[in-house]
Amino acid sequence: MLARLDQGAVRQLMTNLKRIQARARELAGSGKFHGWRPIAFELRFEKGYEEAREWLHDAATQDEIDRLCQIARASKDEAA
Repeated sequence: MLARLDQGAVRQLMTNLKRIQARARELAGSGKFHGWRPIAFELRFEKGYEEAREWLHDAATQDEIDRLCQIARASKDEAA
């Protein structure tokens, strides 16, 4: 019984992490953010943030989110 609860909890943690990862990339692609820090602040209020906190504070993740923000903002500026 305990193993089943542990598997369910792990599954929920992974679901929350994937949701936050997708949301972070969505926000970065919106062109409304300048980098990972404002996105991390925005995500603080969403379910699953605690599970994704370590991911958000990883240097590779920060580079990815910053790059996505830069590309989205450049595309937005070109369209204007």
